[in-house]
Amino acid sequence: MTNVRNCTEEQLKLWRHMTDERIDAIVHRPNLPMPAEGDTYYVSADGNDEADGRSPQTAWKTLHKVNEAVLAPGSVVRFHRGDLWRGQICAAAGVTYTAYGEGAKPKLYGSPEDGAVAEKWIPTGVEHIWRFEGWQDDIGTIVFNHGEAHAIKCILRRESDGTTWNNTTGEPFADWRDLTTDLHFWHDLSDGMVYLYSCENPGKRFRSIEFSVKRHGFVTRGPDVTIDNFCICYVGSHGVGTGTMQGLTVQNCEFHWIGGSIQEEGLFGRNYATRYGNAVEIYGGCDRYTVRDCWFTQIYDAAVTQQFTMRGFERTNKDDFSQTNICYSGNVMEYCNYSIEYFLSGLPQDNPSHMENLVIEDNLMWHAGRGFCAQRPDKTESAHIKSWSSDNPAKNYRIRNNLMVDSFNMLVHIYAERQGPDGGDSMPTLESNHFVGRRGDSFGILAYRDNKRRTYCEEIVAYLDEKAHGDTLWLIAED
Repeated sequence: MTNVRNCTEEQLKLWRHMTDERIDAIVHRPNLPMPAEGDTYYVSADGNDEADGRSPQTAWKTLHKVNEAVLAPGSVVRFHRGDLWRGQICAAAGVTYTAYGEGAKPKLYGSPEDGAVAEKWIPTGVEHIWRFEGWQDDIGTIVFNHGEAHAIKCILRRESDGTTWNNTTGEPFADWRDLTTDLHFWHDLSDGMVYLYSCENPGKRFRSIEFSVKRHGFVTRGPDVTIDNFCICYVGSHGVGTGTMQGLTVQNCEFHWIGGSIQEEGLFGRNYATRYGNAVEIYGGCDRYTVRDCWFTQIYDAAVTQQFTMRGFERTNKDDFSQTNICYSGNVMEYCNYSIEYFLSGLPQDNPSHMENLVIEDNLMWHAGRGFCAQRPDKTESAHIKSWSSDNPAKNYRIRNNLMVDSFNMLVHIYAERQGPDGGDSMPTLESNHFVGRRGDSFGILAYRDNKRRTYCEEIVAYLDEKAHGDTLWLIAED
């Protein structure tokens, strides 16, 4: 049976306190123990690439050295806590990337530099618009004072009559000269120049300015990779991004300000550029994929996702992109457009691809579709669990012991068009989850071959009773 309760301010404070305690535990997670076997390498901001990297005293220094090194499966690469690297790590097959020492997690920034330097911001001659010599890799956003404020990216929309508009604001727009609002920016990819509207020189106004340049934080070069105890920030693409993958574990990490860069112009027939960016993504088939005990905040797309579509590709019924043995557990996900996103779509008839043994458990999810991702043109698609209306054949799919609080749009969008390999309806088993929303808002979609949205909460109660096992709907009074 589904329980229905009114949600008081005291109850929300209790959940928030529980969430903050978990964040604190993730931030202060201890180092992994030393392995009994395998090679161990060390990396420090005070290191030397000419050293052998085999001890803290002979640590390497740069990501370039790490990425170029030949690392045997079973190796561990340890980054010194409290240090900062800018760039991308290419994770080798069978290798664990983790921390050593004491203090804050090692930081991996996609931002090439801190732009809080007054001399680098040049007046353009147009009042309040400043120019910064940037990069020709697209910038997803600009973050000021490590999150106290962030910029709004202007995207050009071209109409059939030849007029151009700012797709973010709906105002007429041609180029940087049309910026009119504080902390809105335009990135000219022809020469890399960044134009920012600011009431004063940004380098004087802020103590830190980070640019989320289009790149991944981690990419993988093979199976069986573990990423542990990193703080990954200011990445325009994905924090961890990979294709078809067997054996990916991401644990004890922080992800902040991920995504927002342009994925492609004209995608899906749109007359404006599509932006993207997930904190942890596998695009393709996967097996043994685990994301646990991580903190995600301010993510343009999803905190975690496994996804693939065969639509638009020359595929056959023999191509298997199954997504199996997946676990998302113990995470905090807040201010993401989707806390968890998945889809497996465009499958040819009788194709074997399916999802199996997918577990979503013990996650604390807050405020989907709010924060950084609110500048999306499609923010009305936000949800804590988002499947899209795809084939999604599934078997042994469980969602249990999660807290989902508030969404700009829906709490969940869980849908399947195809039966699972066991002949079932591909819907998850729900157990002991807490759904928290406002009476009359959209609870969302939770159905096999039925795209009807159900309101929160009268309409959803009876529907959930058929599937729920101790789940609770908490009602916040209407504003």
